[in-house]
Amino acid sequence: MTNPSDRNFDDLSKRFKNNIYGTPKGLLRLYALREDFSKFELGANNKLSVLDAGGGMGQFSLELAAKGHSIELCDISKDMLAGARQLYAEHNLESQINFTHCGIQDIPRQFNQQFDLIMNHAVLEWLVDPEQALITLYQQVKPGGWLSIMFYNVHGRTWRGIMNGKLHAPASSSERMAKEGIAPQQPLDPSWVHETLTELGLEVKSWRGIRFIYDHMHQKIRDRVGLEAIAASESEFGYHAPYRDMARYVHMLCYKPL
Repeated sequence: MTNPSDRNFDDLSKRFKNNIYGTPKGLLRLYALREDFSKFELGANNKLSVLDAGGGMGQFSLELAAKGHSIELCDISKDMLAGARQLYAEHNLESQINFTHCGIQDIPRQFNQQFDLIMNHAVLEWLVDPEQALITLYQQVKPGGWLSIMFYNVHGRTWRGIMNGKLHAPASSSERMAKEGIAPQQPLDPSWVHETLTELGLEVKSWRGIRFIYDHMHQKIRDRVGLEAIAASESEFGYHAPYRDMARYVHMLCYKPL
């Protein structure tokens, strides 16, 4: 059963749409995902079965659907699913997708199959048990398939706080913030995620930071250099330590050996 303590965004779906995906922050996420998928030619030569796990409004899976891939999108939030249905309808791609209302823990019961590609983007940091979620997702990937994991980085949050004058370790979130905020309250250590994925038997083919420049750059400089230049610089440096370690989000693209 779905863990009732996992964050459900029925009450915040409009804020997510406007404050995340309708902003440069969301565009930088999409740029990074496109680049990583392109590097490994995922879906370039064959049609994939894709599970967008905790897919929200489906902004990235929409691009895969437009290329002819078959999408299953599940989310714990009915409001987010309604937004995804509307988005797919606007692009006349309803035939490429099925929607399922369920949490990550429910995936094995809801889907009697393994997938060529599973995406789990900006979800782990909202879960009570992210390790179990990774195990569940791993089990649903076909041998020879891929797992795309994007998560909120604890080091990026801490560094951002220090740059804003919070010269101490961040306190745990208040109950009100956990219920009402849209900033993830359980950021993850990339080294722990990498170790967990490797122990499961996955090969982490790509590890990059997202928004390690944008989030720490003064707004006047952002405006002067422009988003395209920032995206290009994030691409140049984002796959390498120490730059990726300061990113707000981390993306790992993992292969499951045959």
